[in-house]
Amino acid sequence: MKFNEIDFTESNYENLLGKVKNNAIFYSEIDIKNSFTLWRHDVDFSIHRAYALANIEKRMNVKATYFLQLGAEFYNIFEQEIKEIVFKIRDLGHQIGLHFDPTQYKINTKEDLEKYLNFEKNILENLFQVEIKVFSFHNPTEEILKYDDFKYSGMINTYAKYFKENVEYCSDSNGYWRYKRLEDFLNEKHKKIQVLTHPSWWQKEIMSPRDRIQRCIDGRANNTAKKYDGLLDEHGRKNVR
Repeated sequence: MKFNEIDFTESNYENLLGKVKNNAIFYSEIDIKNSFTLWRHDVDFSIHRAYALANIEKRMNVKATYFLQLGAEFYNIFEQEIKEIVFKIRDLGHQIGLHFDPTQYKINTKEDLEKYLNFEKNILENLFQVEIKVFSFHNPTEEILKYDDFKYSGMINTYAKYFKENVEYCSDSNGYWRYKRLEDFLNEKHKKIQVLTHPSWWQKEIMSPRDRIQRCIDGRANNTAKKYDGLLDEHGRKNVR
C-alpha cells in the first residue's frame, strides 16, 4: 500500500498530467499506436469531482475516458444537473464509457454478460447521444474477471487479457496507490500504460480517503436539501421544520 495525502490534490493532479510522456488516447485508438497512455476514470462517487478533473485535463491537453454507472448509489445519471455535467465533460473532448456492475444481475454465461451489457450500453447511448465504445467492471470478482476477451457487446473490455499482458497499470483504488505511486510510475517511462483514477479521491485540499468520501456524501445530501427547500419556496408552501 502506498499512501500520501498530498498526492491527491488538484494541484498535484495537474503536476502528474504534466509527466505524461506518451500521447493520451481513447481505447478505440490503440490499434494504431506503438506507445500510448490510457487515462481512465471509474466514476463511483461524484460527477462534480469528475468535471473538476476533466477541466484540468482539458487545460493540460490530456484526453480521458469517464466510466459511468447506471446503478450508482452516490449519483443518478438521470438527474438533470448530473446529465448536464456529463454533457460538459463530453464537450471538453473526453469520452464516456460504461462502468458495469455485474452484481446487479445474474451472470452465468457470456450470453448473460452481453445481454446486460447491451441493456446498459443502449441506455447510456440514448441518454447522452454518444457511441459507447468501452466498458469497465465495477469491483470485479475473480469469477467475472474470467471474461477477458477484448470485446463484449461491441465494447472494449478494460480488463481484457490484452491489457493485462501488454499494458502497464496503476490505480488509486480506495484512495491509495495500488502497486506504486503514480508519479513514480510515470517516471518509469513505460511505452504502454493504463492509469485508473477515481475522481472523488482528488480534492482541492489535503484530506484523508475517508474524509474525501464524506465530503462527496455531505455535498450530495446538502444539495438535495437545498433543492427541496427551493421547490417549496418557489411554490409558496410552508417548510415546516
